[in-house]
Amino acid sequence: MISANLTTKKQYFCIMNATTPTIGEGTRIMHFFLDTIFICILSFFIYKWYNFYVFYWHYKPFRYGYFFFATTWVYTFLFEWIFCQTPAKMITKTKVISTNGIRPNLIQFFIRATFRTILVTMFGLAWNEKPLHDTFSKTILVRTGA
Repeated sequence: MISANLTTKKQYFCIMNATTPTIGEGTRIMHFFLDTIFICILSFFIYKWYNFYVFYWHYKPFRYGYFFFATTWVYTFLFEWIFCQTPAKMITKTKVISTNGIRPNLIQFFIRATFRTILVTMFGLAWNEKPLHDTFSKTILVRTGA
């Protein structure tokens, strides 16, 4: 009888409506891998396009890593700002919302994209069950109705 009134760690740290379904680690890992594949393909084509100008017009060459991280930030920021979803989140029917249940503001998207670009952001899962980009931007990931 007493155990029925106790809350688990996951319930205690949940800052949202109790009826909102949250997203598990497996879905987040799939988002990471799918988005990374899309970003790699996109940044590779941008890199090759820029190298055309390096070769023929003698532009200053840059390493691929600069293109990858810049594409990661722009990809994350624009897709989440416009749609509240990246293509991987569209596939899994999830979206980003603020912890109070509304659409995040521009600053939250900026913080989220910046921390998402830092590849160690998933280590936040180890101690607070949310990645660092969700923690610092005060956003959560939920399933969409569709």
